[in-house]
Amino acid sequence: MNNKELLKIVGYCVLICLSFFVATRYYFEDNKICTICWIVIGGRNLYDLVRRIKNSKKEDYERNSDNHADKQ
Repeated sequence: MNNKELLKIVGYCVLICLSFFVATRYYFEDNKICTICWIVIGGRNLYDLVRRIKNSKKEDYERNSDNHADKQ
């Protein structure tokens, strides 16, 4: 994983934390609709983060297996 991908992962973590923070704030203000919207936004960002991490690990595995196949 290179620095650019790591920065994107950190960015997604910040977005997820902020969206759940805003959802909590709206929850305590008794604004249910905004709470649900921000939970959905945070869940979507969390899904994208997990998908990115899985894809980067898969690409790293394929890149390493290609390098090993070339050496033989």
